Amino acid sequence: MSDPSLALQAAIVAALKATGSPAGANVFDRVPDSNPFPRITVGGGQSVPVDEDCYEGTESYFQIDAWSREVGYPQVKQIASAIRARLHNGDLNLTGHTLELMKIESITFERDPDGLTSRARIQLRALTQPKD
Repeated sequence: MSDPSLALQAAIVAALKATGSPAGANVFDRVPDSNPFPRITVGGGQSVPVDEDCYEGTESYFQIDAWSREVGYPQVKQIASAIRARLHNGDLNLTGHTLELMKIESITFERDPDGLTSRARIQLRALTQPKD
């Protein structure tokens, strides 16, 4: 069985690149040296096995961050809104797994310590089970 968090990350990155947000195709798990803005990063997370009677699944958590250097929060909020619209209660095709549930748990907006960069921290939770 393949790792559900890996399958989820691949599907999430593909979905985010296609949202039409101001970040466009700037979606990374490691930001390149060119350091493009605006951008979306898929960061750390957690996988929790869910083993119950007649059910074997995984609850996965991801932190997705939107970054902008535009003045104020409008652009980063547009990006966060596009992410929420695409992923909250969304459907993704996963390799080797079935997506049962996907929710945006929270979105937090903040200014980065550099004083120039706006950031949205998006917490995503997904429940998957292996395909039969």
